[in-house]
Amino acid sequence: MNAPQDVEHRTALVEALGVLGAGPEERFDRITRMTQEAFGVPLTFLNVVHHDVVTAQSAVGWEQGVTVPAADVMCSATVLQEVPLVVPDATLDPRFRAMASVTEHGVRFYAGAPLTMYDGSRVGTLCIMDAQPREFSAEDVALLRDLAHWAERELGYALERDRLERVRTGLVPDPVAVAGHDVATLTTRTAETGGDVADWRTTPDGTLHLTVGTVVAGGRASALVAAGLRGALAARTDVPIAAAVAGLEAQVAPDLRVADALARLVHARLDPTTGHVDLVDAGLGTTVHVRADGSHVPVRAATLPVGLGDDAAPRPVLSVDLAVGDRLVFASDGVVGLTGVGTAAALAAVVARQADGTTVVEHVRGLRSDDDAADLTLVVVTRR
Repeated sequence: MNAPQDVEHRTALVEALGVLGAGPEERFDRITRMTQEAFGVPLTFLNVVHHDVVTAQSAVGWEQGVTVPAADVMCSATVLQEVPLVVPDATLDPRFRAMASVTEHGVRFYAGAPLTMYDGSRVGTLCIMDAQPREFSAEDVALLRDLAHWAERELGYALERDRLERVRTGLVPDPVAVAGHDVATLTTRTAETGGDVADWRTTPDGTLHLTVGTVVAGGRASALVAAGLRGALAARTDVPIAAAVAGLEAQVAPDLRVADALARLVHARLDPTTGHVDLVDAGLGTTVHVRADGSHVPVRAATLPVGLGDDAAPRPVLSVDLAVGDRLVFASDGVVGLTGVGTAAALAAVVARQADGTTVVEHVRGLRSDDDAADLTLVVVTRR
């Protein structure tokens, strides 16, 4: 078996899969049935290896859930290598002929492919066995590997979900303090396929750098794309705002198009000493300036989202000067999808009726129902 530390890592990874003790699952049984039919063998197993034992997570021709010592089965060797293991006749192989599976259960033919997770750790095997010696062609090995890749995806779903959740959790920035201003924020991450971009941070000179937006992409890619966009802008706080957005587009737009994705966002910078804000609107169009007297002005540009159009065309820089009591409101698509705030005017009316940014946030939070599936980001910047 592996060195002790490798055994411990594999065991922790297997436990994270959430399959041990879960009982039969059709998603695994479908794979073992198809494998058995493809090769016409009496025994097929989808095994996981943890500690020094092997558990039959799914089996055809054998009882499921059975756990045996790893030393008794050939999977203990398969899980240590990157390529499938083929044993035409175990009784003639000095490595395996004394194993209990051979001497007690009569196994002679064995072929198994290791099951590898995203970090390269091998956590189990997809294997077939027969009481008769068999030959196994290169085409057979390729088919077994393809079936094993299917099993890897099914096993790794829990890991992918947890990994994605860690990414999504990391997309929620910490509160930020800005001299002379109050910054109230609301970030809700509930949709597994959601991908809001939300970032606010201050640089040493006190400038607030703020980004709010929404990524539209297939499957679970949205959150991962959002993380990349956030990082790309955060790395450009030392260049003018137009150059920062242009650099972002040059970096990510080609990948967005390949992934059939786009990003609607606004990136803004606030000078806390003057209340002056410069911002670039890339297809979001939900920013609104609510004045202290309750009047409002939408702050938006008629430009396409990132990932569409001509990446080389410069985007206009819009400016807002906040007076004392003014609020600048940034909202993602999830906010304007709520009942009662579906337009800039409606959102501005909600903001004007509330005493401060915190009560705006709480009011919008109360509009959200358990059935709302979209990510939601709201930022209210008030000049004191």
